[in-house]
Amino acid sequence: MSSPPTSSHRAIAEIGRELGGRYRLVAPIGVGTSSRVFLAVDTQLRRRVAVKLLHAALAADDTFLRRFRAEARAAGALNHPNIVAVFDWGEDETDEGMQPYLVTEYLGGGSLRRILDRGRPLSPSQALMVGLDTARALAHAHRRGLVHRDVKPGNLLFDTEGRLRLADFGVARALAEAAWTEPSGTMLGTARYASPEQAMGRRLDGRSDVYSLALVLIECVTCQVPFAADTTTGTLALRTQGDLEVPDGLAGLRGTLERAGRLEPDQRPDAEEVEISLLAAAETMPRPEPLPLVATLDEAEITAELRLVEGIDGLGVVSALDADEPPVPDDAVTGRAEDVDRTVDEPEVLERTPIVVAEEHHLLATSRPASFGRVEPFVADARVGGDPGAADPGVAPIGPMPSARRRRRAPRLLLGVVAALALLGAAAAWWFLIRVPVHDVPDLVGRPLAEASALARQNGWKLDDDTVVRVDDTRPGQVVEQSPRSGSTLSEGDTLHVTVSLGPTLVAVPDLKGVPEAEARAQIEAAGLTAGPSSTTTDEEVPVGAVVSAGPAPGQEAPASDGTVPRGTELALVVSSGPAPRVVPDGLVGLSVADAKARLAAVQLGAAVTEVNDEVAPAGMVMAVGTPPGTSVPRDTAVALTVSKGPAPIPVPDVVGLAGTAASAQIQAVGLGVSGIEGSPSNAVLATDPPAGEAIPRGAPVRIFTRR
Repeated sequence: MSSPPTSSHRAIAEIGRELGGRYRLVAPIGVGTSSRVFLAVDTQLRRRVAVKLLHAALAADDTFLRRFRAEARAAGALNHPNIVAVFDWGEDETDEGMQPYLVTEYLGGGSLRRILDRGRPLSPSQALMVGLDTARALAHAHRRGLVHRDVKPGNLLFDTEGRLRLADFGVARALAEAAWTEPSGTMLGTARYASPEQAMGRRLDGRSDVYSLALVLIECVTCQVPFAADTTTGTLALRTQGDLEVPDGLAGLRGTLERAGRLEPDQRPDAEEVEISLLAAAETMPRPEPLPLVATLDEAEITAELRLVEGIDGLGVVSALDADEPPVPDDAVTGRAEDVDRTVDEPEVLERTPIVVAEEHHLLATSRPASFGRVEPFVADARVGGDPGAADPGVAPIGPMPSARRRRRAPRLLLGVVAALALLGAAAAWWFLIRVPVHDVPDLVGRPLAEASALARQNGWKLDDDTVVRVDDTRPGQVVEQSPRSGSTLSEGDTLHVTVSLGPTLVAVPDLKGVPEAEARAQIEAAGLTAGPSSTTTDEEVPVGAVVSAGPAPGQEAPASDGTVPRGTELALVVSSGPAPRVVPDGLVGLSVADAKARLAAVQLGAAVTEVNDEVAPAGMVMAVGTPPGTSVPRDTAVALTVSKGPAPIPVPDVVGLAGTAASAQIQAVGLGVSGIEGSPSNAVLATDPPAGEAIPRGAPVRIFTRR
């Protein structure tokens, strides 16, 4: 058994095939797992187009066909300078059955995939321009409810001037819902740029495309796709583990990509916010070098392939003089019969007299817009009739000589009919092929860019909105300048230039930490900003009532990489309520007063010690705490401690005059000791040491003095 033909052989075999009786395939320019792409010629409009031939096996899936038709119609309705234009779609009958195809504009600048496959990374500034154009395309589609689902370098195409176009809108969704399965292992190309919700099979919205765009931009600069494994399953598993890790070296793109690469879609910006964020980042980054485009096909290849296709000998504009009427023979004007040697394919040129020329000139002059300038009459170089002996052979006589009037009446009638037809043909050619409608340019200054875009589409103008500035008292996306000015006219196909505001000029946020709130509000207003609401927080260093931090309030534009914000931005203040409260520790009772103080100091609390006598607790032990353990109190609060001084002192009893032995018994009875009797124990007591009435600790000795 012979082996099946390769994809390249099959693609070459398709050259010369004509789809829908109109699109003739010229050269293969790309082969994928679900389709093959060809350079083709639209034989009706004589222009180059790109034709995507989907696998015939897909036509057997009714679900795919229904979705393909719906998505092709929706994609064809998109009209944006950064989205590949869809011209037509259909199904062509083959030996294998019906084969769906899609016809789009042909872009000769190649794809981002071709650039990256050369192994040379883009600079962050070049990647920013790729991201900006893609974000604009995605924002346009998302506003119309279309999600791309397959944002990857192979779908980012360029024209020969380097303008980016996003391709394949709608096809990814149709393929995703088809029962047809791609060959084993071929999904990895798409999985490399899948969002976490795609990996988990969840419902998708525009933020899935934003995540994929972040992956593409990181690959542009690093030549590596984050969270990519060797298998499809491994890649999809990595995508669901956490936020996208943005490598170093992406300069001003880092903040945008970190937000776009969040695991949860609700935490990502939408495509419009990505566009605004990239525009702000561009202000701090150097001007990019032109992209190193890799052409789809060079002109020599295209010319060679065109010559291989039967019946296509070049591209051009259909002549306005082509007509179905046969040429008028020379003898209809001059009376002489001459053979006319023409090939079948040679255009038939009508005879033109000065009368015809004058009438054509009048018609063109009255139909052509004044802005195009005056119309010069066309005078043919060849003789158009008249007497060969006339003085001026280049101009036909206005009318025949009287003697020839009757003989030439019939040819004149025929010439009049032909001239009228020529006049009508010229008028029709002018109206349908040459005339360019002109529209008045309104005042767009102050209007949103979306209005300018809608007006440009409505009037057939190209829109140049690449110039962005910051102007005070304007909103982001607002038109601040335009060219041409309002009141002018602009022809369809011409370019309307608008300058778009990024918002007010940027100003620095003053350093307000530690500044009292009232003074901070005054400084904010002096800087051209607005003081918004305030909230409180605890702070160990900033005193009560002073500002801890100040930043844009919710809903305001995020600060630029240098910390500046647009003039007029509302700042929310965070004011200090003092240090955080402390909790009184447990287990202080029973500790020595020194240990209790140390434990309080560890949580930045003090101690207020009160000493009391106690018959049981030893001196220096904490007997009670004034604040219950676990209570929150302000930092540096002095917690009350009750500390034992030991038993209360006992006054020495007055035993003077008593016998020594009796005095000794009385002193011991009150809890004091007797250290001895100086003198006769039976004699009367003369004094004691300590003297009577002095308080001394329990058990302290007392000395008794008696007469000898």
